[in-house]
Amino acid sequence: MNSSDDSVAFAESVAGVVDRVAPSELTAALDDIGWPTLAQDPDLVACAGLSAVQLGRRLAPLHQVDRLLGGSPMAGDLVRSLGPERMVLMIENGRVVRRSALRCEELSSAAGLEVHRVLKLGEAAPVRTDEWQTATIAWIAASVGYLAGLGQGALDLTVDYVRRRRAFGSTLAALAPVQQLLAGAATAVRGVLLLADSLPDSDSLAYAGLAVADSCAACHQVTGAIGFTLEYPLHRFTQRARVTATWNDALLEWMLKAPVSPDPSG
Repeated sequence: MNSSDDSVAFAESVAGVVDRVAPSELTAALDDIGWPTLAQDPDLVACAGLSAVQLGRRLAPLHQVDRLLGGSPMAGDLVRSLGPERMVLMIENGRVVRRSALRCEELSSAAGLEVHRVLKLGEAAPVRTDEWQTATIAWIAASVGYLAGLGQGALDLTVDYVRRRRAFGSTLAALAPVQQLLAGAATAVRGVLLLADSLPDSDSLAYAGLAVADSCAACHQVTGAIGFTLEYPLHRFTQRARVTATWNDALLEWMLKAPVSPDPSG
Protein backbone atom coordinates (compact mmCIF):
# COMPACT_ATOMS: atom_id res chain seq x y z
CA MET A 1 0.00 0.00 0.00
CA ASN A 2 1.00 3.63 -0.42
CA SER A 3 -0.08 4.60 3.07
CA SER A 4 1.54 7.69 4.49
CA ASP A 5 2.54 7.80 8.15
CA ASP A 6 -0.20 10.36 8.72
CA SER A 7 -2.90 8.11 7.20
CA VAL A 8 -1.84 5.13 9.30
CA ALA A 9 -1.63 7.21 12.47
CA PHE A 10 -5.05 8.75 11.94
CA ALA A 11 -6.57 5.33 11.20
CA GLU A 12 -5.15 4.05 14.48
CA SER A 13 -6.71 7.02 16.26
CA VAL A 14 -10.10 6.20 14.73
CA ALA A 15 -9.76 2.57 15.82
CA GLY A 16 -8.91 3.66 19.34
CA VAL A 17 -11.90 5.98 19.53
CA VAL A 18 -14.38 3.33 18.34
CA ASP A 19 -12.96 0.78 20.79
CA ARG A 20 -12.98 3.21 23.70
CA VAL A 21 -16.17 5.26 23.62
CA ALA A 22 -19.84 4.37 23.91
CA PRO A 23 -21.85 4.43 20.66
CA SER A 24 -23.76 7.51 21.84
CA GLU A 25 -20.48 9.40 22.19
CA LEU A 26 -18.88 8.25 18.93
CA THR A 27 -19.73 11.28 16.79
CA ALA A 28 -18.35 13.76 19.31
CA ALA A 29 -15.23 11.67 19.87
CA LEU A 30 -14.53 11.41 16.14
CA ASP A 31 -15.06 15.15 15.79
CA ASP A 32 -12.48 15.70 18.52
CA ILE A 33 -9.79 13.93 16.50
CA GLY A 34 -10.74 15.75 13.28
CA TRP A 35 -12.81 13.20 11.33
CA PRO A 36 -14.96 15.84 9.52
CA THR A 37 -11.87 17.73 8.35
CA LEU A 38 -10.97 14.83 6.05
CA ALA A 39 -13.75 16.01 3.75
CA GLN A 40 -12.93 19.69 4.01
CA ASP A 41 -9.23 19.84 3.19
CA PRO A 42 -7.95 18.36 -0.11
CA ASP A 43 -4.66 17.59 1.63
CA LEU A 44 -6.40 15.33 4.17
CA VAL A 45 -8.80 13.29 2.02
CA ALA A 46 -6.14 10.59 1.57
CA CYS A 47 -6.64 9.66 5.24
CA ALA A 48 -10.31 8.80 4.77
CA GLY A 49 -9.94 5.35 3.23
CA LEU A 50 -7.79 3.64 5.85
CA SER A 51 -9.66 5.36 8.67
CA ALA A 52 -13.01 4.05 7.45
CA VAL A 53 -11.58 0.53 7.34
CA GLN A 54 -11.48 0.71 11.12
CA LEU A 55 -15.10 1.88 11.22
CA GLY A 56 -16.32 -1.00 9.05
CA ARG A 57 -14.24 -3.57 10.88
CA ARG A 58 -15.92 -2.50 14.14
CA LEU A 59 -19.44 -2.20 12.64
CA ALA A 60 -19.68 1.53 13.38
CA PRO A 61 -22.85 3.18 12.05
CA LEU A 62 -22.71 4.05 8.36
CA HIS A 63 -23.72 7.59 9.25
CA GLN A 64 -20.11 8.25 10.22
CA VAL A 65 -19.15 7.83 6.56
CA ASP A 66 -22.08 9.72 5.06
CA ARG A 67 -21.67 12.75 7.28
CA LEU A 68 -18.37 13.48 5.52
CA LEU A 69 -20.64 14.96 2.83
CA GLY A 70 -22.16 17.41 5.29
CA GLY A 71 -25.49 15.63 5.17
CA SER A 72 -27.07 12.31 4.28
CA PRO A 73 -27.47 11.71 0.52
CA MET A 74 -30.96 10.83 -0.66
CA ALA A 75 -32.06 8.18 -3.14
CA GLY A 76 -35.52 9.18 -4.30
CA ASP A 77 -37.35 10.08 -1.11
CA LEU A 78 -35.25 7.74 1.05
CA VAL A 79 -32.19 8.47 3.13
CA ARG A 80 -30.07 5.69 4.59
CA SER A 81 -28.30 7.39 7.48
CA LEU A 82 -30.30 10.26 8.85
CA GLY A 83 -28.22 11.34 11.83
CA PRO A 84 -29.05 13.77 14.60
CA GLU A 85 -28.23 16.71 12.31
CA ARG A 86 -31.17 15.67 10.11
CA MET A 87 -29.57 17.23 7.05
CA VAL A 88 -30.02 15.66 3.62
CA LEU A 89 -28.41 16.24 0.24
CA MET A 90 -29.87 16.14 -3.26
CA ILE A 91 -29.43 17.65 -6.69
CA GLU A 92 -31.84 20.30 -7.88
CA ASN A 93 -31.47 22.09 -11.22
CA GLY A 94 -27.99 20.69 -11.69
CA ARG A 95 -26.74 21.86 -8.30
CA VAL A 96 -26.16 20.09 -5.03
CA VAL A 97 -28.31 21.49 -2.24
CA ARG A 98 -28.59 20.76 1.44
CA ARG A 99 -31.98 20.70 3.19
CA SER A 100 -33.16 19.86 6.68
CA ALA A 101 -35.54 16.91 7.04
CA LEU A 102 -38.48 18.51 8.81
CA ARG A 103 -40.70 15.45 8.80
CA CYS A 104 -39.92 11.83 8.01
CA GLU A 105 -40.85 8.27 8.92
CA GLU A 106 -38.43 5.62 10.08
CA LEU A 107 -38.34 2.41 8.04
CA SER A 108 -37.14 -1.07 8.90
CA SER A 109 -33.47 -1.40 8.03
CA ALA A 110 -30.33 -3.35 8.76
CA ALA A 111 -28.50 -2.62 11.99
CA GLY A 112 -26.17 0.33 11.62
CA LEU A 113 -28.43 2.14 9.16
CA GLU A 114 -31.10 4.69 9.95
CA VAL A 115 -33.32 4.50 6.87
CA HIS A 116 -36.09 7.10 6.69
CA ARG A 117 -38.60 8.24 4.12
CA VAL A 118 -38.45 12.01 3.99
CA LEU A 119 -41.90 13.60 3.95
CA LYS A 120 -41.12 17.29 4.31
CA LEU A 121 -37.99 19.31 3.63
CA GLY A 122 -36.74 22.70 4.67
CA GLU A 123 -35.37 25.42 2.42
CA ALA A 124 -32.56 24.56 0.01
CA ALA A 125 -29.04 25.80 0.77
CA PRO A 126 -26.68 25.42 -2.21
CA VAL A 127 -23.42 23.58 -1.61
CA ARG A 128 -20.32 25.16 -3.13
CA THR A 129 -18.91 23.13 -6.00
CA ASP A 130 -15.37 23.00 -4.60
CA GLU A 131 -16.73 21.91 -1.22
CA TRP A 132 -18.77 19.14 -2.84
CA GLN A 133 -15.90 17.90 -4.97
CA THR A 134 -13.56 17.57 -1.98
CA ALA A 135 -16.26 15.92 0.12
CA THR A 136 -17.13 13.33 -2.53
CA ILE A 137 -13.48 12.31 -2.91
CA ALA A 138 -13.32 11.69 0.83
CA TRP A 139 -16.72 9.96 0.83
CA ILE A 140 -15.77 7.56 -1.95
CA ALA A 141 -12.50 6.65 -0.25
CA ALA A 142 -14.25 6.20 3.10
CA SER A 143 -17.05 4.15 1.52
CA VAL A 144 -14.53 1.79 -0.11
CA GLY A 145 -12.60 1.60 3.14
CA TYR A 146 -15.75 0.89 5.15
CA LEU A 147 -16.57 -2.03 2.85
CA ALA A 148 -13.00 -3.33 3.17
CA GLY A 149 -13.38 -3.17 6.94
CA LEU A 150 -16.61 -5.17 6.81
CA GLY A 151 -14.90 -7.80 4.70
CA GLN A 152 -11.91 -7.93 7.02
CA GLY A 153 -14.17 -8.23 10.06
CA ALA A 154 -15.96 -11.19 8.47
CA LEU A 155 -12.64 -12.83 7.63
CA ASP A 156 -11.28 -12.33 11.14
CA LEU A 157 -14.28 -14.15 12.61
CA THR A 158 -14.16 -16.92 10.04
CA VAL A 159 -10.44 -17.62 10.22
CA ASP A 160 -10.65 -17.85 14.01
CA TYR A 161 -13.56 -20.26 13.71
CA VAL A 162 -12.02 -22.64 11.15
CA ARG A 163 -8.79 -22.81 13.14
CA ARG A 164 -10.70 -24.08 16.17
CA ARG A 165 -13.46 -26.19 14.57
CA ARG A 166 -12.53 -29.82 14.00
CA ALA A 167 -14.02 -32.05 11.31
CA PHE A 168 -12.87 -35.14 9.42
CA GLY A 169 -9.96 -35.67 11.81
CA SER A 170 -8.47 -32.16 11.51
CA THR A 171 -9.37 -28.52 11.82
CA LEU A 172 -11.47 -26.95 9.09
CA ALA A 173 -8.52 -24.68 8.36
CA ALA A 174 -6.47 -27.69 7.28
CA LEU A 175 -8.93 -28.68 4.57
CA ALA A 176 -7.96 -27.66 1.04
CA PRO A 177 -11.44 -26.50 -0.09
CA VAL A 178 -11.70 -24.25 2.96
CA GLN A 179 -8.25 -22.84 2.34
CA GLN A 180 -9.11 -22.11 -1.27
CA LEU A 181 -12.35 -20.32 -0.42
CA LEU A 182 -10.77 -18.19 2.27
CA ALA A 183 -7.72 -17.42 0.13
CA GLY A 184 -10.01 -16.08 -2.59
CA ALA A 185 -12.00 -14.04 -0.08
CA ALA A 186 -8.87 -12.65 1.54
CA THR A 187 -7.42 -11.67 -1.84
CA ALA A 188 -10.61 -9.82 -2.77
CA VAL A 189 -10.74 -7.96 0.56
CA ARG A 190 -7.05 -7.09 0.26
CA GLY A 191 -7.74 -5.65 -3.18
CA VAL A 192 -10.53 -3.45 -1.81
CA LEU A 193 -8.23 -2.31 0.99
CA LEU A 194 -5.62 -1.31 -1.58
CA LEU A 195 -8.27 0.64 -3.48
CA ALA A 196 -9.29 2.48 -0.31
CA ASP A 197 -5.71 3.58 0.17
CA SER A 198 -5.36 5.02 -3.33
CA LEU A 199 -8.07 7.71 -3.64
CA PRO A 200 -10.52 5.42 -5.46
CA ASP A 201 -13.08 6.56 -8.01
CA SER A 202 -16.77 5.72 -8.39
CA ASP A 203 -16.01 2.61 -10.45
CA SER A 204 -13.85 1.34 -7.58
CA LEU A 205 -16.73 1.84 -5.16
CA ALA A 206 -19.12 -0.07 -7.40
CA TYR A 207 -16.62 -2.93 -7.62
CA ALA A 208 -15.88 -2.93 -3.89
CA GLY A 209 -19.47 -3.64 -2.90
CA LEU A 210 -19.72 -6.79 -5.00
CA ALA A 211 -16.24 -8.01 -4.04
CA VAL A 212 -16.86 -7.71 -0.31
CA ALA A 213 -20.36 -9.20 -0.49
CA ASP A 214 -18.92 -12.22 -2.32
CA SER A 215 -16.14 -12.53 0.25
CA CYS A 216 -18.68 -12.54 3.08
CA ALA A 217 -20.64 -15.24 1.23
CA ALA A 218 -17.49 -17.37 1.13
CA CYS A 219 -17.13 -16.93 4.89
CA HIS A 220 -20.67 -18.21 5.35
CA GLN A 221 -19.95 -21.18 3.14
CA VAL A 222 -17.05 -22.40 5.28
CA THR A 223 -18.69 -21.71 8.65
CA GLY A 224 -21.86 -23.54 7.70
CA ALA A 225 -25.05 -23.24 9.71
CA ILE A 226 -23.51 -21.38 12.65
CA GLY A 227 -22.70 -18.44 10.38
CA PHE A 228 -26.40 -17.80 9.88
CA THR A 229 -27.38 -17.85 13.55
CA LEU A 230 -28.16 -14.61 15.35
CA GLU A 231 -25.82 -15.57 18.17
CA TYR A 232 -22.80 -15.65 15.85
CA PRO A 233 -21.93 -12.14 14.57
CA LEU A 234 -20.88 -13.06 11.03
CA HIS A 235 -24.33 -12.21 9.67
CA ARG A 236 -23.91 -8.62 10.86
CA PHE A 237 -20.96 -8.06 8.55
CA THR A 238 -22.62 -9.82 5.63
CA GLN A 239 -25.91 -7.96 5.97
CA ARG A 240 -24.17 -4.60 6.33
CA ALA A 241 -21.96 -5.28 3.30
CA ARG A 242 -24.90 -6.18 1.07
CA VAL A 243 -27.14 -3.28 2.02
CA THR A 244 -24.25 -0.81 1.89
CA ALA A 245 -23.31 -1.96 -1.59
CA THR A 246 -26.91 -1.69 -2.77
CA TRP A 247 -27.30 1.82 -1.38
CA ASN A 248 -23.96 2.90 -2.82
CA ASP A 249 -25.07 1.84 -6.29
CA ALA A 250 -28.27 3.86 -5.94
CA LEU A 251 -26.47 6.94 -4.64
CA LEU A 252 -23.83 6.84 -7.36
CA GLU A 253 -26.56 7.39 -9.94
CA TRP A 254 -26.94 11.03 -8.94
CA MET A 255 -24.17 11.91 -6.51
CA LEU A 256 -21.24 11.33 -8.78
CA LYS A 257 -22.64 11.45 -12.31
CA ALA A 258 -25.17 14.27 -12.35
CA PRO A 259 -23.75 17.60 -13.58
CA VAL A 260 -23.11 20.24 -10.95
CA SER A 261 -23.24 23.85 -12.09
CA PRO A 262 -20.51 26.26 -11.00
CA ASP A 263 -21.35 28.21 -7.88
CA PRO A 264 -21.44 31.91 -8.76
CA SER A 265 -20.88 32.84 -5.16
CA GLY A 266 -17.99 30.46 -4.60
